[in-house]
Amino acid sequence: MSSDNSDNARLRLAPLKTLLSWIVLCSCCSALADETADFARDIQPILARRCFACHGPSEHESGLSLHRRDTATSPADSGRIALVPGRPQDSELLRRVMSMDPEVRMPPDGPRLDKRAIQNLRSWITEGAVFAGHWAWSPSKRPTVPVVKNTDWPLNPIDNFILARLEREGCNPSRPADPFTLLRRVHLDLIGLPPTPEQIADFVRRLTGDSTSSISTTVIAEVSPQHLDSVYATTVDRLLASPHFGERWGRHWLDLARYADSFGYERDDVRPNAWRYRDWVIDAINRDLPHAEFAIRQLAGDLLPGTPLDGQLAAGLHRMNIKNNESGINKEDYRNREIVDRVNTTATAFLGITIGCSQCHDHKYDPFTQSDFYRLYGLFNNTIPEDVDIPGTSAEQAAYQRALSDVEQHERDLKQAHSLLEDIRKAGGIDTFLTDKNSPDEVANILTVLACDPSVQSAIRTRVGQRTAAESRQVAAFNHALGGRIDDNNKAQRQLSVEKRHLPKPYVMTLKEVHDKRRPTHVLIRGDFKQTGTRVAPGIPNVLGSLQPRNNHQEADRLDLANWIAAPDNPLSKRVAVNRIWQHLFGAALVRTVDDFGMQGSPPTHPGLLNWLADEFARCGGSRKSLVRTIVLSQTYRQASHHRPDLQAVDPENELIARQGRFRVESELVRDLALAASGLIYQKLGGPTIHPPVSSAIHDLAYKYKTRWIVSEPPQRYARGIYVHFKRTNPFPSLIMFDSPESNVCTAVRNRSNTPLQALTTLNDPVFVEAAQAFARRILSHAHTHTARLQRASLIALARSLSATERLALEQLQTDEYAYFRQHTNAAAALVGHQPHPGVSTAELASWISVARALINLDEFITRE
Repeated sequence: MSSDNSDNARLRLAPLKTLLSWIVLCSCCSALADETADFARDIQPILARRCFACHGPSEHESGLSLHRRDTATSPADSGRIALVPGRPQDSELLRRVMSMDPEVRMPPDGPRLDKRAIQNLRSWITEGAVFAGHWAWSPSKRPTVPVVKNTDWPLNPIDNFILARLEREGCNPSRPADPFTLLRRVHLDLIGLPPTPEQIADFVRRLTGDSTSSISTTVIAEVSPQHLDSVYATTVDRLLASPHFGERWGRHWLDLARYADSFGYERDDVRPNAWRYRDWVIDAINRDLPHAEFAIRQLAGDLLPGTPLDGQLAAGLHRMNIKNNESGINKEDYRNREIVDRVNTTATAFLGITIGCSQCHDHKYDPFTQSDFYRLYGLFNNTIPEDVDIPGTSAEQAAYQRALSDVEQHERDLKQAHSLLEDIRKAGGIDTFLTDKNSPDEVANILTVLACDPSVQSAIRTRVGQRTAAESRQVAAFNHALGGRIDDNNKAQRQLSVEKRHLPKPYVMTLKEVHDKRRPTHVLIRGDFKQTGTRVAPGIPNVLGSLQPRNNHQEADRLDLANWIAAPDNPLSKRVAVNRIWQHLFGAALVRTVDDFGMQGSPPTHPGLLNWLADEFARCGGSRKSLVRTIVLSQTYRQASHHRPDLQAVDPENELIARQGRFRVESELVRDLALAASGLIYQKLGGPTIHPPVSSAIHDLAYKYKTRWIVSEPPQRYARGIYVHFKRTNPFPSLIMFDSPESNVCTAVRNRSNTPLQALTTLNDPVFVEAAQAFARRILSHAHTHTARLQRASLIALARSLSATERLALEQLQTDEYAYFRQHTNAAAALVGHQPHPGVSTAELASWISVARALINLDEFITRE
């Protein structure tokens, strides 16, 4: 303890709770003399989460900041020293965190630090209070693969890293998932579609060598592990080569790209060519475009020398932001907002940092200053949106020109009619207006333009004194309706203007760099675009390094940023990329805070594995497919996902990865799985967005401007969820119900909720009702006995056979439903719809639709095991 007299006096007079805290401190110091603490793992999270708000990069209360060793080991305003390296008994920080006196205790808010945290602090100070660089942006090298006791378990180095940690914690990995669960899992993870009955049968045939084998786990129980590995690896290779791989993994990236098919804000007009960027992403992933090139093209494809249209399309990443098209907005204000969004998206998607906090002030937790933010801002400050027309020789361009010509002709006709109607009104009626129109052809042309029906035209042509009573009434009615016809004409012109904006003009959304009259970049005081502060040069945060402009460039630009992010020696971008890949294959990432690799983020559960994956990613040339293959072939990935009571107390969040993750699939896949089971799914890749059926009430829910939703015709309406038109202010109901992001900002992790509305959706949404109807007809077409039908249905929906108990339950359901529908013929007809099944009564078909609905509403159906 300190020899300071005032401290001794305080200690003598302190209340009992303070004395007790000092006794505990002394006992901790004695008990832990030989323990060590790792700064990145044990100390930095404590400082970041509990101390930096008041004593960090941004705030220095009482003259103390704990984010740097030189300031933490210097006297604070009180003259006391928070950290005295090698002398925990003299370190004010340790005394404060141990105190039970609320006037002394630190941190003052929230719970006290637990015993383990205090032990780690004491051990760290004893060892010299060394501040290591933050793990996320520290250089990485390929770690040594750990040695494990159970040498029979690992199949590749991933397993060694996982098993080594499990053995240290005294835990065992889970048993392997059964082959059919594994088959469905890897299909859902890699292509987002379940295995078909034919693919399952082929899987069994390759395992057993017998095409007549039944599909059950008992049949393949005797298959050797080596043979299972070989057959499974072949399946993985087939899935990686599937064009649906790009759809599945492209959707992951589109969340980061904040992709949507409308602009957002109040008008939220359709963004008619956004889908071209979506298709570029799918194609790039299917081609396994190296990660470096994938990043460079999106960040600065328009700046690459001799960039073709494809490269400019990739830069559409920067055009996916929300955009305000309202009249009367401050354009400079919204230009600034768009640049801020591009900075934040780049930082989150490629670097996993929350630099957006520094838009208005220095970051409170991470070493990012406000100047750092505006250095990044400067890299985007001289870019403007540009739409590049797709060459006129394309079929799309020709179709657009035809449609445009038709609309423009219609527009001219409406304007001509409007002019005539106004002149007729001013003249006081049609007869007066036609007084000086002597040519019959001229009169006929006017009446044609006005679109009068033949009887009205005849009445108008007849001279006033020669009209019948009926003709006179027709002319009077025409004159009386002039105001209404003018209003209808105005409404038609407004509607035509909307249609013209929605015409599919084929262009590429990209950016253009302004080279003349470049804007200088200043720090914006409190983030206000009207208050400029110090001028800064474009660049990156100082803590991450420096950005050197390319040859013959006075200042850095987006291409320099892209090259730095994609550089082989950039440890942060590689760690962020592989962490996300792991997240999609396990349901949780190694760094749980996938969008925050900063001081407040979670440290990696397996730091060595994260670095090994990052290095492996670099060694395979940034091949996403190669890294995915390595992961899914591991024993770690192939573990069962069942709950284990023995892990509940020691690892409730499965951070040790002693089992696989079990989670509901994403919103798009909920719909895809139903369509796949029904056989309705349309698997053509790419193209414009589709509009599945929705309730007419959905149109009325749009704010101010109604959604223009023209339902797509079959088979396009059954395309996969990634192609469904996504309007930001009024999204497709089933997508948003199952937690699709709103796409206003870069989203690194989707929420997973569980609400009654989800069950109501899968029961009653038009798409799911159609799917159940088609699923029932599919079941009836491929089997003839009840048992065979039910087993076929289970194979389609769940990729497995039914147990005896399950089969009996479904048989009883079908029997009960059949009896009900025989007595309620109207209900049966309503459920069956307009597509009966040959040779099957309406009541029987309705009963099988009920069975199909039960299967696609099982938790297992929408869960990835």
